[in-house]
Amino acid sequence: MTAQATTELLASVARAQTLLQRAGHGKLDAAIEKALALVGTAFNADRAYVFQTRDQVFIDNTHEWCADGVASFKGELQQIPYNVGEVMWTAFEAHGAMLLPDITMIPVGTELRQALAMQGIDALIAVPIFQGSVSAGFLGLDFCNGPRRFSSVDQQLLQGLAATLSLGMQAEIQSRKAGGLQAELRAVNERLRAMLRVAPELLLEFDADGVIVAFHHNAPLGPELDPTEMIGRPPEAVFPAHAARIIRLALQQAKTAGASEALRYALLSDGQDKRFTVHAMVRKAGVAGAGAGFLLVLRDVTQSHLQDQHIRQLVRVADLSTNLIFLMDAEQRITWMNPASVSHSGVALRDAIGTYPSDVLGLSESDPEAAELISRALDRGEDVEQDVRALSRAGQPYWVRLTVKKLCDVGNEAEAFMIVGINITRAKLAEARALQERAYTMDALREGIALVQPDGHFIYINSFLRSFLKLPADVPTQALSWHDITPPQFNALLTEALPELYAEGSWQGELDLPDDTDTGRCFEMSIAAQEDGNFLFIARDVTARKNAMREQTLLREQLQIAQSRQLVAQLASGLAHDVANTLAVIAQVLETVKLSQDGPGALAIGRIEAAVAQAQTLVRDLSQLGRRNAQPSVIDLRPLVRQAADLLRPGLRSGARLTLDLPDDPVEIRGDATSVMQVLLNLLLNARDSLCVGSDATRRITARARPCMVPDPAPGMRVGYLLPGQSYALLEISDTGEGMTPARVDAMFNPYFSTKGKDGIGLGLSIVADIVVTALGGIAVQSQPGRGTTLQVYWPCPHAQPERDASALPATPALRGRTILLVDDDDIALQHMAQALSAAGAEVASCITPADALDALGADPEGWELVVTDMDMGLMSGVELGRKLRKIRADLPIVLVTGGDIGQTVASDRGKEFAFVLRKPVSETALVAVTLDCLLRRAY
Repeated sequence: MTAQATTELLASVARAQTLLQRAGHGKLDAAIEKALALVGTAFNADRAYVFQTRDQVFIDNTHEWCADGVASFKGELQQIPYNVGEVMWTAFEAHGAMLLPDITMIPVGTELRQALAMQGIDALIAVPIFQGSVSAGFLGLDFCNGPRRFSSVDQQLLQGLAATLSLGMQAEIQSRKAGGLQAELRAVNERLRAMLRVAPELLLEFDADGVIVAFHHNAPLGPELDPTEMIGRPPEAVFPAHAARIIRLALQQAKTAGASEALRYALLSDGQDKRFTVHAMVRKAGVAGAGAGFLLVLRDVTQSHLQDQHIRQLVRVADLSTNLIFLMDAEQRITWMNPASVSHSGVALRDAIGTYPSDVLGLSESDPEAAELISRALDRGEDVEQDVRALSRAGQPYWVRLTVKKLCDVGNEAEAFMIVGINITRAKLAEARALQERAYTMDALREGIALVQPDGHFIYINSFLRSFLKLPADVPTQALSWHDITPPQFNALLTEALPELYAEGSWQGELDLPDDTDTGRCFEMSIAAQEDGNFLFIARDVTARKNAMREQTLLREQLQIAQSRQLVAQLASGLAHDVANTLAVIAQVLETVKLSQDGPGALAIGRIEAAVAQAQTLVRDLSQLGRRNAQPSVIDLRPLVRQAADLLRPGLRSGARLTLDLPDDPVEIRGDATSVMQVLLNLLLNARDSLCVGSDATRRITARARPCMVPDPAPGMRVGYLLPGQSYALLEISDTGEGMTPARVDAMFNPYFSTKGKDGIGLGLSIVADIVVTALGGIAVQSQPGRGTTLQVYWPCPHAQPERDASALPATPALRGRTILLVDDDDIALQHMAQALSAAGAEVASCITPADALDALGADPEGWELVVTDMDMGLMSGVELGRKLRKIRADLPIVLVTGGDIGQTVASDRGKEFAFVLRKPVSETALVAVTLDCLLRRAY
């Protein structure tokens, strides 16, 4: 290298060092970039760079300069493992630099050789950068145009530049540390100033002689102070005498012990009695450039003093109160209780601390159900008001009305609880005496009397009702529920009574119950709602009175029937005698005429003879009216239909047709042939009279007869009713006549209703209805104006004679239109409940798992009016399901069905999650009555 080149190289390195030395705080990175450009150009290198180590784990390329046309690898050369440069670190320790004239000097396959080849480097020179005695990185130059020889001058120049760079980096680090400390100091001072700004304090600085040298004052402490009146004066010249004495005492204590106690003094300011605290401490010399002295804080504690005063007064009130008062922590353990609690319970305060109030009150022994109820309510974060029967340590029982309140912090989280208990023993004893006197009075009555809670559990049952219900004397009244002990007939009657009871507040009715006698027993009952929400039930046995009235009515009816039969028999006999004589004459004439007739004439004579024979049968029956009843027998319906058709055909208008549709096999019924004929003739005559004038094709009557099985549910009847699954004979009379309006259809079976004007008396269909109903059959009517009429008569078959009673008569469904959700993992039980509620008119959906019920309610919360759920259902109980359902819809009535002990299972939850609790097995009538009760209770 020539002397001129060497001089230029030295000058370039010197300028680079100057740049690094003059770089101010925060400007070192820019100076390094310029210095690398100067040095790289001066050495005719392709790259100049600085690598810095990180905890001797990684190496990062932090600064890089590249000649024109040379690719930069700065982005790829980050987080390179430290051990990759092991050859360089060894060279730095041995020679103070690494001179690599040719990369072929590095063994093939090493990580360093691969890294250099990737960058296209043929030669390089690098010198270390130190931070103290630790290597913090290196400064290097790359040459990509073949091998390069390096001199000792090259090494020394780069080492000098690295040393200058190291000094600059150390200065930058120190500057940053100093700046961070200053920023932290400013933040601390700002926080201190903020605290002083908001604190209601007066901060005073005193010198060693107790003279005020500075102060900081906040407005809440009082009016703005004048520095000229404070600074340079002792406390006696600024404060009232008693306050100055307290300040002097605080300064003396601080001088002796380094800091004073918190001393207090009172001061009358603007007519208000204020309280202040004084606290002093020693200020050492040299702090903030000041000499030795004191710092004194004077703080207004009037509010905290008043709060302390109120607390002391409250504690005094609690100590003097005759009520029981407990304070508990967040875990419901006692932290304090007043003397009245100690006196009532007999438990000392030191023994009570850390225990539960239920232990101190003895509830686990005397009233465990109430203790569990209170505990669960507190777990849910709810306030409680409950009457409990407590037990003192000496075993003396007493009654307490407990009010439990939670005490919340600023985040509305319960941090403590308070219980206030009022001794209500006298009131409970008076109430018990009143109940006992009332019980004596009720037991003396010959009436059944009971008090029932809204949930169905009994409060009181008198001896008469216990005897009738056959309840053992040792069974507690409170353990009984009406649906467990009342007869099914009462449950069914209650379904009808509930709407009136909830609407009017009372209900009266009668109930017939079977017993060992033929007549059974009859009770006159009344139910009245009480002001406390309970129900008073009274049942009077009126069996004797009802039997006497029934006997009187029966005797009166028998007398009337006897008199009517006698009168009818007299009239019927005379009429039958005259008509029979006339028919006999007609029959004799027909016999004479019949001998001289053949062909169509003989056929007509035969029809007349059949009509006369039928009339003679009617006359014979008429003559027996009032004397005997016709005896039903098994008859085939087909011959009777044919005979009735033969009698009707001669009277058909021109063009009208009568068609018979009869099966080949007999259609047997049980009845009286004459009665059946009366039905046929009346229906056919009405069909004939209804035919309108028209074409022959449209004027027709069709009579059909066939056996049939009634489906379930049975179709509705206009007259009578049918039993599902029973066999009947169906007689169908259809016509294409003028038809009837709905109003006429409703009135067609009424006596004396006729559409024929003067030509009809309106008794035909009334007689038909009486006959069919007497036979335990039914009549259905289908008719539209202008489209004809079809009457379907159902007559019981001989092998299917149903026995009807009043309880089987269809009534308005009690739960019509109600939507109910059933939940039970027992499919059979689910089906039974669904059938019972559906039969009562409810719209029922069944769920086999609790999850299905939650999905159904979640999909349509307002679509269900009530839920009935089983208790035991595998992983989720009925109680848990009820709570989850209430989270979806809080006002949803829920009925729980359980086979366990209700008192132990859900006694504390019954009033919250469940509208009613049923004990298995559940009768259908009880289920329907309870369901209706819950729905109506919610409505009213």
